[in-house]
Amino acid sequence: CDVTSRVYNTVVRAMADQQSVSGLLVAGKGTALPLKDVSVEAEVKGYVLGLQSTLKYCNDSPDPVEVLFRFPVEQSHAVVGLTAVIDGRKIRAEVREKEEARAAYDDAIASGRSAAFAEEKSGDVFSISLGNLPPQKEAEIQLQLVGELPIDAEGGVRFSLPTTLKPRYTPAGSSDPLAPVPSGDSDQVEQASVAGAHSFQMKVLDAEDVAEVTSPTHAIAVAKEGEGLRVSLSEQKPSSKDLVILIRHKAPHTLKAVVESGITTSRENVFMSSPAVMVNFFPEFPNEEAACEFIFLVDRSGSMRGGFIRSARETLVLFLRSLPEGSYFNIVGFGTRFEKLFPQSVPYTQETLDKATEHAEKLQADMGGTNLIQPLQYVFESGSLPGRPRQVFVLTDGSVSNTDSCVQKVKQNAHTSRCFTFGIGSGASTALVEGLARAGNGTAEFVKEGERLQPKVIRSLKRALQPAVTDVAVEFKLSGDQAQWESLQSPQKPPIIFNGEKVVVYGILKSKSTPRDEEVSGTA
Repeated sequence: CDVTSRVYNTVVRAMADQQSVSGLLVAGKGTALPLKDVSVEAEVKGYVLGLQSTLKYCNDSPDPVEVLFRFPVEQSHAVVGLTAVIDGRKIRAEVREKEEARAAYDDAIASGRSAAFAEEKSGDVFSISLGNLPPQKEAEIQLQLVGELPIDAEGGVRFSLPTTLKPRYTPAGSSDPLAPVPSGDSDQVEQASVAGAHSFQMKVLDAEDVAEVTSPTHAIAVAKEGEGLRVSLSEQKPSSKDLVILIRHKAPHTLKAVVESGITTSRENVFMSSPAVMVNFFPEFPNEEAACEFIFLVDRSGSMRGGFIRSARETLVLFLRSLPEGSYFNIVGFGTRFEKLFPQSVPYTQETLDKATEHAEKLQADMGGTNLIQPLQYVFESGSLPGRPRQVFVLTDGSVSNTDSCVQKVKQNAHTSRCFTFGIGSGASTALVEGLARAGNGTAEFVKEGERLQPKVIRSLKRALQPAVTDVAVEFKLSGDQAQWESLQSPQKPPIIFNGEKVVVYGILKSKSTPRDEEVSGTA
């Protein structure tokens, strides 16, 4: 029986790894074509990133193949440009309704023509069908992305370039082509890697506002270039580690507004031709702490093996030793099933701390798949403690395919419980980690190799212990006749604000005039 189980798990791992690898894949087979070259160029202004990535592949086989490209994209980023060059033919992306685009792609493939079809497969995975690639020919993919950058635990703007796409665990009764691992107690497969950049360049604008640029993961070189800074890798060679760059500003809490003129060649496109304003706000105000109940949900699935479970143990121990007096707490480990340390939340005493610390230091990744929905349901159905707001902390690598269900469960219970998340290790799902925190009025942190844990833990605890600033509003006061202006604000309702958490609000203005000033207000 034991031999049968081992053989079954080996087959499961092989099948899942075959289907969940990332890169340029042969359709129907899941095997990857060799990557010849990859370069990344990035530009940072305030909290906003523009990024262009160019990847080159070659079909070394003697036969033509239909190929698709799959790669990880941060949850807060969006693909805004796509160009594919197949055997010298350039294909430029055009946005259409999904079904119409799929029909046009199928027609092109059936006719033997090259075509590309791109879609978001999940919140942090982008997939592109590129059509036919002739034998001994190259394919070049150029992607342009924009997005917002988060603030790290010490107040710096944080850029992360992922190199890993983790397979997602699929609960019974669901299916996902990105997560073919069947339900049950079988071991999780290892993550698939996307080759690190052979060449990386970043331009940081407004150099006079920048105090320093550092990286906890790679050796970098920083040089002044015009009005900005040029950042590059000291060694331009592939790396298996996620690249993290931290940008610290001299006056980070100063409110800043950036105005961009519309694209004059896009008169037929009102959105693109309209001027836009971006308001960056990184507030600092006094803390007001309150006693709370803390529930720690710790991922103990097979995908957490090795360095991931070690990081989870270290993070949990730091949390336990940092809780304030008067708190109540409990620890729930989860995988295919879940188990509690205490039958219910207990007072934070030396005795309970010692027991919890001993438990945390022995945690193993031995609980099968990543079934998060059941422990979430257990926590939310448990009675809350009077006078102690419930704070739920989820420590996970995010290897689930039912992200939407988990996020919805947290959102439904946000009136009784706030949710804070820690994404552990390279390839942690930003869709899950950030989605849970956003739905639960909390915040998300990511722990990558080489980064310090303590500042992230302390910052999360401070946020959990302070009330959030709500009813935030942004008002654009425009020059000229106010009635001549119409503004489209995004997000329509600004998020709640924690001390030390940035807020970015955009306004699309249907006029050539620019705003004079902005007012940001909130009540706690």
